Amino acid sequence: MPTRSANVLVSRAESAVRTAVRASDAPAGRGLRSALVYDAFCCDRRPVYLAFGTAAAGCSRLGADITGDALRDLASRWDAALRTAAPAAVAWELLSAKSVPHHTPSVRRLSRVLGPREVDALLLRYRLGLSAPDAAHAMGLDRPGFELLRTRALRGMARRPLW
Repeated sequence: MPTRSANVLVSRAESAVRTAVRASDAPAGRGLRSALVYDAFCCDRRPVYLAFGTAAAGCSRLGADITGDALRDLASRWDAALRTAAPAAVAWELLSAKSVPHHTPSVRRLSRVLGPREVDALLLRYRLGLSAPDAAHAMGLDRPGFELLRTRALRGMARRPLW
């Protein structure tokens, strides 16, 4: 027999699925499946996205706002994202773009000498302390792609002063 807390979790998941289905214009059968996949994606990615948003903005409240905004935007584009080679990369682009207006001064300095994806890679790897595979997963990249990005960022920092 399920416990009360399990029933609460199931109710929340069902509510999230109904909300995502209403937000999509997909037919009900496909929409429900898509909404379930979206919900699973959010459960998997939200903790890292929240940590990234908080690190980029220097504020947990702003980090939560950035993450929520990005995931809401993703919900409206979810079916299109699923048709791409890397839906996680689509989600990451939304999150990264949402964080830019809220960057801390140190992140803005990095942005003056590095591209946005390079800055993101450094934040994930060195500020959040994620392993290369976990950081690659967060950005929707394979590990060699992430390592290339990280290496390029480190070389860029070595060639150009941050101050």
